[in-house]
Amino acid sequence: MANPIAVPGRRGLGPAAGGQSGDTQGLSRGGYDSESVEELVEEGQYAEAEALSGVENALDPDEGEVTTSEVPEDDVPEEYRNAD
Repeated sequence: MANPIAVPGRRGLGPAAGGQSGDTQGLSRGGYDSESVEELVEEGQYAEAEALSGVENALDPDEGEVTTSEVPEDDVPEEYRNAD
């Protein structure tokens, strides 16, 4: 028996689409209020401000590479650290 609610020819949309949410449920795509780095710092949200700053100041993929740094954990005894 065919699903009477599903609309034929509209694959991936509607209640028979496996629980996918999106515009079919009236959710908005834009219109959110984002805060600036300065506003986040003023509110004491330093981690969020740093993350947002990194995203805003990131180079385009064709302009540069990502550099990372690794800091050893201070609670790991020296004998267990790799000397690689």
